[in-house]
Amino acid sequence: MKKVVIVGGGPAGIASSVYLAKRGIKTVLIERSSRLGGRAASFFYPKMDEEVDYGQHVLMRCCTRTIDLLRLLGQDDAVSFQPTLRVAMRSENKAGMISSHKLPGALHLLPSLLSYAFLPFQGRISAVRAGLSLLLADPGDVPFGEWLRDHAQGERAIATLWDPISIATLNARVDEASARAARVVFKRGFFKPHGAEIGLFTRPLSKVFASAVQYLEAHRGRVLFETPVKRIILDKGRAIGVELDGGEVIESRAIISAVSSPDLAQILPPDVATDPFFSRLKGLSYAPIVNVHLWFDRQVMSEPFIIAVDSPVQAVFDASAAHRDQERHHIVISQSAATEWIDAPLEEIVDTSVSELQRLLAKARGARVIGSLVIKSRSATFVPAPGVDTLRPTSTTPIKGLFLSGDYTATGWPSTIEGAVRSGINAVDALLSSPLV
Repeated sequence: MKKVVIVGGGPAGIASSVYLAKRGIKTVLIERSSRLGGRAASFFYPKMDEEVDYGQHVLMRCCTRTIDLLRLLGQDDAVSFQPTLRVAMRSENKAGMISSHKLPGALHLLPSLLSYAFLPFQGRISAVRAGLSLLLADPGDVPFGEWLRDHAQGERAIATLWDPISIATLNARVDEASARAARVVFKRGFFKPHGAEIGLFTRPLSKVFASAVQYLEAHRGRVLFETPVKRIILDKGRAIGVELDGGEVIESRAIISAVSSPDLAQILPPDVATDPFFSRLKGLSYAPIVNVHLWFDRQVMSEPFIIAVDSPVQAVFDASAAHRDQERHHIVISQSAATEWIDAPLEEIVDTSVSELQRLLAKARGARVIGSLVIKSRSATFVPAPGVDTLRPTSTTPIKGLFLSGDYTATGWPSTIEGAVRSGINAVDALLSSPLV
């Protein structure tokens, strides 16, 4: 029996391959780079003699499909979750905390919201009311910022509470994101006890996802690295294989494309790429993420991560724990929705980052920077703007034998590892239920 070809070795392609292999189906996973993980990968940075993640990825406890996949790959210990939700919020002069308490349902956040240091008491009460409204009713496919202002959320509440959460989870500010997309994050994560507990990866991402190679090879699968796909081959309207850059053809029973939507357009036949099912993907817009890696000669923070308030810096992570490095302190500043950072000179980005850390963290003021690295991703995730759901395709395509996975597909989740993994599982379900495969 011909195998199933999966193009793209990010979390979506890994999930598709692994769950097909679990069902006893022979697979060939094709990846153009030298490692698995896609945007959730890592690389060796010789200047600091360290494996570095391309992006600072985290999971929440509600990311159940990703947790299941890691367990299947024997990577249960690859993520360390908080025992209870604690999000430290920090400005130069104030410290706040969004945390969970032993109360039922969405009420578990109530004590921390009522004591939230960055809002006056009336602002806290108003934020609680807005949160309950978001939980109880569909806000509609409108800008989240518009919905918040209609629910008595002023600019201070948006700047110090709603925007930081929206940026961190959706890679979009409240005025860019759909209120419906925001509700997904709040309802599945923050409004459920334990749902939003943060999990940090305990080792570099490429090492985590490399375990998929062993799993697939043990289940009659193959992984091809450094193998770009030139095109998907069709015969009488059916996908029958792929042609590689070198001219080799791999025939297949079916194909799952797990590449990004722009890359998909490049490997589809031109007449197929213009089909409305595929061409609507051009309507997706993308937002940048900038990650700033800084190495200090001593410890500069004690929390595993903080969210900065009233600062150009957003999220600050202690990366040293993942690398078990005791001699120096590796900090990662993750800037989502980073339109103001993406074109800035690298030296300016580093200077701003160091200056802000010294302002936010007292221990950083006496520390010496011994290394830095800036990683820019111009099109990191699609923007979950109003109307975006009409652009996100299903796993099943008009082409027989061709299925889609990728965080941009219709998963009901934002552009995250969890969304990608769910898309891979959706593609497997669609393939196995198709009578034509």
